[in-house]
Amino acid sequence: MKCCLERLSPSLVISLVALFVALGGTTYAATSLPKNSVGPKQLKKNAVTGAKIKNGAVTAAKINPTGLTVPSARHATSADTATDAGHAATAGTASPSGGAGGVLAGSYPNPSFAEPEAWHEIGASGEPAFVGGWVNEAPGTSPTAAFYKDPFGNVHLKGLISSGIDDTVFTLPVGYRPGHVLVEVVRCGACTGGTAYALIYDTGRVAVEEGAATGSETSLDGVTFRAGE
Repeated sequence: MKCCLERLSPSLVISLVALFVALGGTTYAATSLPKNSVGPKQLKKNAVTGAKIKNGAVTAAKINPTGLTVPSARHATSADTATDAGHAATAGTASPSGGAGGVLAGSYPNPSFAEPEAWHEIGASGEPAFVGGWVNEAPGTSPTAAFYKDPFGNVHLKGLISSGIDDTVFTLPVGYRPGHVLVEVVRCGACTGGTAYALIYDTGRVAVEEGAATGSETSLDGVTFRAGE
């Protein structure tokens, strides 16, 4: 080995040293890049994949929502349109659609209050009948006995009745009855003090307690209660 080294010329030694230094510099540059030395030009297309992005590294402040399409989302603060709100856990501003119900009529987004149903006239075809001898006091000139339920579930009675020989006047159908017995003060033409008591039972029975003046002219106007309560 010594003999070989003795034969090397100075110029060859200098060339070998220069080669080693060049190779070492290249290795250093490839493994230890200076700070801020890599930019967009150095990155290949599609070089940054989802697996290389740290979880939580991309925040809302870094996202430009313009042109961004989200196939589905569990929560939405606002939405321009929504075809089916049933698949959203929460929705801040999504216009409802479809037919309205309950106290509303028409369709969303512009429903209106539902109209109250027509009066159910006592004694009319398909309606409850008078019992106990009660009749309308003067059909055609005074209010006839009837009832209806408004969209809020309140049942209203009216009518001027007379000639009853028993306290029961008629029976309300299911869906128009209170949940317990109600007592209402009503006007009575020949009763002591000019008043009587209308009793509405949870069985639907509507009765009038007039005291000594049984069958006197009695008004059911203004008797109102909530069905089922």
